[in-house]
Amino acid sequence: MNKKTTNNKLTLRDVLATSRPVSWINTAAPFFVGFLLSSHAVNLPSLIGLVYFLFPYNLLMYGVNDIFDYESDIKNPRKNSVEGGLLEKHKHTPLWYYIIASNIPFVVYFLVSGNSLSKIILLALVFFCFSYSAKPFRFKEVPFLDSINSALHFTMPFVFGLVYAGPSNMFWPVIVAFMAWGMASQAFGAIQDIKPDRAAKIKSIATFFGAKRTNRYALLLYGLTCIVVGVTYLPAGIIAALILSLYVLNVSFFSKYKSDANSGQFHRGWQNFMWLNFIVGFWLTQLILLLLDPFSVSQYFVIMLGGFLVLFFLLQLALTIYNIKSFSRPKVDRLSEWPKISIIMHAYNQADNISSTLLAILGQQYPQFEVIFTDLGSNDNTLKIAEGFQDSRLKIIKTKVLEPGWTLNAWVSQQLMEKASGDLVLLITADTILLPNALSVIAGLISEGGMSLVSILPADQNKSFAQQTILSQNHYFMLGMYPSAILANNRPESANASGNVMAFMRSGVQALGGFKIVRKSPLEDFDLASAAKAHGLKTGFYLGSDVAVSQNHSSFKLILRQNIRRYYPALHFSFPLTISLITGGIFVLVMPGLILLYLIFTGMFSGIWLLVVAIIISYINRLIITVISKQSILSTILYPIGSLLALSILFYSMISYELLKPRWEKRTEVF
Repeated sequence: MNKKTTNNKLTLRDVLATSRPVSWINTAAPFFVGFLLSSHAVNLPSLIGLVYFLFPYNLLMYGVNDIFDYESDIKNPRKNSVEGGLLEKHKHTPLWYYIIASNIPFVVYFLVSGNSLSKIILLALVFFCFSYSAKPFRFKEVPFLDSINSALHFTMPFVFGLVYAGPSNMFWPVIVAFMAWGMASQAFGAIQDIKPDRAAKIKSIATFFGAKRTNRYALLLYGLTCIVVGVTYLPAGIIAALILSLYVLNVSFFSKYKSDANSGQFHRGWQNFMWLNFIVGFWLTQLILLLLDPFSVSQYFVIMLGGFLVLFFLLQLALTIYNIKSFSRPKVDRLSEWPKISIIMHAYNQADNISSTLLAILGQQYPQFEVIFTDLGSNDNTLKIAEGFQDSRLKIIKTKVLEPGWTLNAWVSQQLMEKASGDLVLLITADTILLPNALSVIAGLISEGGMSLVSILPADQNKSFAQQTILSQNHYFMLGMYPSAILANNRPESANASGNVMAFMRSGVQALGGFKIVRKSPLEDFDLASAAKAHGLKTGFYLGSDVAVSQNHSSFKLILRQNIRRYYPALHFSFPLTISLITGGIFVLVMPGLILLYLIFTGMFSGIWLLVVAIIISYINRLIITVISKQSILSTILYPIGSLLALSILFYSMISYELLKPRWEKRTEVF
């Protein structure tokens, strides 16, 4: 009884959800930036305005929308989430009270304290909050007017901030660019609702134009935003335009969907947009603060940057130590019973490595094992070298032609596993050298630890320049930049894996469907481990520089193709996460060294010592990973260059999947 009564009342949580907290920054930041541009100061009126455009204004804008759109919202699957509220109809009346009570004090304050023009703009703001959804206006159902009205919701707080702060240049190029951004955003967001809007007989720019043309319309307006900002405010405008071009990139990813039947696919683009607002807003804010310096801290810039980097690299060092400790391999006793191991391996153009790999396998100090090998159509001597080994334990087979809907690696691994007769299957790459005790250690880990799947991260035998600058960063990112162990320990679906050395109980993985459950994945090793863990199987991931050594491809071309294939999927095809890592990685891994060199060459030594300390800590962290993974010292010295190259490859990996070849399952190449 009490529970039912409580649920029937409008709660503070309902009110907050209605105001869309995730979108508060979209109105508060424009006001604050406008105020700063006009006054170059932070004062009490600016803070009052910031509070108003954070919560009350958003409650007004979205609350009115939710009330008047209730009948259509109940049919929209996106509602009742961070993307849109959905309050029961009996809560609408008390919601009106919250809207009025939260807005009236601020509106009165601004009317009393503002100038004539700011008062007009404020009243217009309130009107456009109603006109979008409320009858008799309902501009949201008038194509083009819906985009214009929605854009005004976000542009006018900026204009109000400019005017309310006092006489100022109106910054018309910014206003034009902001309007174009707002219209593009509304139109792009409307595409995902084409089906529910048409079902509810609601007109919008998206239902009028269709998905294909609306997406082009949004792309054009986002492009206009970048051009206006870039051309008008040189040279800083170029940087701002590059930041804003992330919206262009996001929209362009969905140009491949031509039919309205695919309008639901644009939901991912809208989710990207919501995260991009934080990413773009953050970097634009840093640029504006750097240019305007409203807090008069420019003379302390180097000290502040150095202090931030010292803190960041100390936290990174702690993360590295935690990851290494978590992935340390437990000691195992000698087994009394040795399970038979089937080693499965496929190779492509591995003539330089296949001989040493097979020699290391066949020389293992382990009583019973077999090697099932296949070549993937190499155009070098890989197959001929493998056939030269006269050992009954080595079985060379030919796999069937690739079936549609499979990646090549998953398809081949499945066929090799089906030929296996051992209780334990070990999947290794053709460039991995097993040390003499490797099979014993792996069997012990699985048997004594009750594991169903174990993965070993081998040492890195990087010799070529491409290996030392690019491939060496994979260990660094996993152990020093990514909370691998934290995620694995706290998220049931998260598992770490290395396709170089991965062993599993054949019966357990076969019961799940084998590699068929990851048949479309370009990361069959990671996803197989994640799937096993998600189905309740016990998995483990350990450092194994004393178990195996990865020789890796020495060719820059093959390294590039391999990493392009794996990087973006490793981030779960997340555009916002990818952009965050690229921009943040460049800022903390590449920029400090460039800034230090600039300061030294220009003779600006004030506060430079903190920056030097930060860079030293970063190199200590990188050196620890170098020792753990047995990499060369050159990989440590060149790690900023290597990081920049790896981040560039990550960016291209994203472009490759989203624009160039958006359907991985249609690919048939090895890399």
